[in-house]
Amino acid sequence: MILFLLAGFQVYSQKQISEKFSKTVDKAVKALNVKSPPVSDPVSVNTTLVYNDDKTQVAVIVKAKILQGWHIYAYVPKTEPYIQYKMILDAPKTLIPLTEWSKPGSYPYEDNIFVYKGEVIFTRYFSVKGVTAGTKISAGLAYQTCDIKQCLPPNTKVKELKL
Repeated sequence: MILFLLAGFQVYSQKQISEKFSKTVDKAVKALNVKSPPVSDPVSVNTTLVYNDDKTQVAVIVKAKILQGWHIYAYVPKTEPYIQYKMILDAPKTLIPLTEWSKPGSYPYEDNIFVYKGEVIFTRYFSVKGVTAGTKISAGLAYQTCDIKQCLPPNTKVKELKL
């Protein structure tokens, strides 16, 4: 019964996001430029905000490019030593979440580990109430990146954005 109620809540909250706004966010995702990462730093991250027409909702977009041959960890069992990615969001409490972070498809790796490769996009929608213009938020990604031979130290890439 509880799962049914939770599922219903999630569907309800997603219905609050108009199709027009969703399409606007999709266009912004495609337009968001992320530099190609160098071998010395195999993950590049960029973020942006997108408002709906009446500025009552905002989408936070975090887009990353992972250099070919490298990966970050989408899911790591507690028995494994790798560090799973974590979304970073420092925002005022007046931003009310409408959805959880959307997650890209992951790839099975080994020992029940899943990884992200290539380009990955995370999006989360919020209701905007009582936020003053120019309020700053920080959004980004914390991760560990590895290739077949090595793992680099954990890293966090965050960008400050103005509401």
